[in-house]
Amino acid sequence: MTLLACALFAGAALWTALRHRSQHRGDYALTWGLALVAAASALRITQVESFLLEHAPAGAHELAKHALLVAGCLCIAAWVQGTQGRRPRPAYLASGIVGVVGVLVLVFALNGPWERQDFDLQTGGKPWMTLYWAAYYGAFLWATATFGVSTVRNRQDRPRSDRWGMDLAAAGAFVGVLWALLSAVNIVLQEPGAVEQYRVLGIRTRYLIAASSILLTLGIMGHLLSAARTRRRRQADLGALHAHLVDAVAESRLPAVRPEVAEYHRTIEIMDALATLARYSAPRDAAQVRSLVGEAPEPVLRALQIDVAATRRGMDERPDVPADWSAWAEDDHALRHLGRAFREQTSEKRAIVLAGVLGPEQELR
Repeated sequence: MTLLACALFAGAALWTALRHRSQHRGDYALTWGLALVAAASALRITQVESFLLEHAPAGAHELAKHALLVAGCLCIAAWVQGTQGRRPRPAYLASGIVGVVGVLVLVFALNGPWERQDFDLQTGGKPWMTLYWAAYYGAFLWATATFGVSTVRNRQDRPRSDRWGMDLAAAGAFVGVLWALLSAVNIVLQEPGAVEQYRVLGIRTRYLIAASSILLTLGIMGHLLSAARTRRRRQADLGALHAHLVDAVAESRLPAVRPEVAEYHRTIEIMDALATLARYSAPRDAAQVRSLVGEAPEPVLRALQIDVAATRRGMDERPDVPADWSAWAEDDHALRHLGRAFREQTSEKRAIVLAGVLGPEQELR
């Protein structure tokens, strides 16, 4: 399980690094966090652990493992904070990592010499190790609990089919919280001179952290893949809407821009075109379109109303009182479905609606 967890963390770090774009700079904290946790997981692999215990200075293996895990957790916590609001400044994040890791190193140095075994078995008679464990488990608990709570809150805003990754990640975070709590209890209950870690319900805590690692990485990868799929669908839907509206209202097209701001300009062009066409839509159009089409989905009815407004604009016939599109024209979800409707609606429906609302032999100009 440890080897699988390490491979998953490393794969997730690589994948997030490759998907960076200018609008996703906040993901760098996630990439660094996953990479550092992957490195900490690598130190738990039996072969690596045995080699370091034999050749590295006594205690260095445990210190490195803990320092990497703490640094990774703080980076992931910073990424979570960035998804909820203002991103922490890189200088503040670096200072926090240096501070917490510095505490671990200082306590490690002051409480030596160490033996070549887990720190958990060497805490007896070393009260300053309480500070070490407080910094280590405190950082881990804060990061994983923050991540888990944020994931549970945000999953409600996504379609059911896109929640599975977030559900796995949340489960992994809460298993990690359980691991940290039980590990702290283990240290308190550990008898001086014991040669084996204390077990809770017969389970060694290292299996909990391995399970947490696997659930977290599968969840994060699943969520990022689902988000990428949703982003591609959104671009396709809004692209179809944009093409239709710019063809109908050519003056809404803005000059060409750099690729990194093209999506922002496309949104402006969509809003400008809809604002223009709304002035040529009559309040009665919605009822007339529905009576002609029947039980069609709402986005299809709106798409046909836009075609009616565009045709009326070509005829230069503006209603005395325009329809109000404000309830959905600024709703990204509604615009996506509208773009999909433009791709899927049939020409027969369009021809019937234009003839029924505006009279025969009318077509979109």
